[in-house]
Amino acid sequence: MSDTECDQKLNGRGIETPRLRIRRFSHADLHDLQAVISDPSAAVETTNIPHDPENLARYIDRQNGLRLFEPKTCIDLAVERKEDGRVIGLVSLVSDGNRQGEIGWALGNDDRGRGYATEAAHALISYLFSFCGYHRVFAGTVLTNTASWGVMERLGMRKEAHFIQAHPPHEPGDPWIDTVRYAVLADEWSGERLVKGKP
Repeated sequence: MSDTECDQKLNGRGIETPRLRIRRFSHADLHDLQAVISDPSAAVETTNIPHDPENLARYIDRQNGLRLFEPKTCIDLAVERKEDGRVIGLVSLVSDGNRQGEIGWALGNDDRGRGYATEAAHALISYLFSFCGYHRVFAGTVLTNTASWGVMERLGMRKEAHFIQAHPPHEPGDPWIDTVRYAVLADEWSGERLVKGKP
């Protein structure tokens, strides 16, 4: 599938899972998105997203004008719960322009621990490999974020690196933080990796 066809799928109904829909944001999502990024722990992972409604609307417009494969650019996609149509978080992709990319995710605190992050990340990885011809997908986080690298392990990603004191302290005087990176290749990926109902 070409880059244009991959974008068209996202601009349509998006990527669907049993419980979720991964799609472009719309202005109708402003309230839900504000609620997600206002959570302090999610705000740490979404520093590129403005909080006030006017700039948040501009951010959505900018995002919707980007191609999925825009090199070195963070593409954020809404994670919509199909049961009630509410946006409960986002997944992101930064492509290197050569069929490799880094993915990430952020959910509001109220919707964690229900397997949504794993389900959404699984859907995005499968989409990138199966429809868009990606070769390698990777993700990283601070070592203290056990929930995030736990998702990576449940997805069957390999731990590729442990970087010592690679992340700046959250507060002045605090110690530097270790980070970890996980990855998976297209020929390693199985569409049956997702364990339903696991956080």
